Amino acid sequence: MDKKLKVGVVGCGQIAQISHLPYLQELPNFEVSTICDLSPFVVDTLGEKFHVQKRYTDFHEMVKQDGLDIVLVTNKNHAAPAVAAMENGKHVLVEKPVAFNLKQADAMIEAAKRNNVKLMVAYMKRYDPAYQMMQGMMKEVDKIHLIRVHEFAGAYKINFEIYDLVTASDLDAKTLEAAIALDKADILADIGPDREDLLDAHDIMIHLGIHDINALHGLYGLPEKIISAQLFDSNFVTALMEYDDGVHLTWESGNLVTLVDWDEQIIVYGSNKSLELKFPFPYLKNAATILNIRENEGKSASTRQIVASYDEAFKREWRHFYDCIINDTTPITNGEIARRDLEFGVELMRAAI
Repeated sequence: MDKKLKVGVVGCGQIAQISHLPYLQELPNFEVSTICDLSPFVVDTLGEKFHVQKRYTDFHEMVKQDGLDIVLVTNKNHAAPAVAAMENGKHVLVEKPVAFNLKQADAMIEAAKRNNVKLMVAYMKRYDPAYQMMQGMMKEVDKIHLIRVHEFAGAYKINFEIYDLVTASDLDAKTLEAAIALDKADILADIGPDREDLLDAHDIMIHLGIHDINALHGLYGLPEKIISAQLFDSNFVTALMEYDDGVHLTWESGNLVTLVDWDEQIIVYGSNKSLELKFPFPYLKNAATILNIRENEGKSASTRQIVASYDEAFKREWRHFYDCIINDTTPITNGEIARRDLEFGVELMRAAI
């Protein structure tokens, strides 16, 4: 029988409630043994719902627990709990972005090395079956001319229509104010502490745009040159970039919360075919990512639409992390990869302003 790994969860917000906690209960190789959140109400409510007896409001105490194999970090500011967990010998799966700034990311990477534990970043799109199929098909594309990355995130309010989410109502005002101030300082650390006008834009870049940065990283690498970039309408970014081999890339991102539709795609235009990956709303369970292939069929145009699988990307990333721990291999989305993603997001934001 495969070894069952015990997981502790720090931060019990939407991503934990919708995805990680339910999926971890379904996966046979994991057991959620403890949860932690600043809100006692949230911890107790979810502890009852998911049958978790060990509950904490201080992650420093939780990570000291004997017998805990993995700490999942899903709170907003990841660095402190992630480092504390690794210093106590725990493997860490951290939600994206790896950290709010590069100094934090470096501290996390060093903690993983120092304590000989795994650090993996939860870029679930990298484990999506359609994404991985597109990765395999990239070598079939002759002479890539252009790559287009487009993400206009839609409204998140539908989460409350689909799921019974628990929100905190018992947090001390001073505690909240201190956390918000720290988050703000950490987010602005790489682009300037005096640039509060960029707080929302950079926050969106490193939380939403970072998904597509990492997806691009896995498909073709990151462009070496940002030719031009522009920030407009608060958080929208458009950019033209170029790879050393001459391939151009267009970037379009923004948080279009006035529309319910989730509009995210990556298109690779080659001389013999184009590949288009269309991502669904990320919180719809088992929603398929669609891969469209356009090419010639003799003298005619042909379009194929592939639904690679309905397997859940969030589950697949957990299976991958399990294999990395058991077989002592490096995660696909490790700390070093995620740090480069974050660095690129900073470079793009700086170029856009």
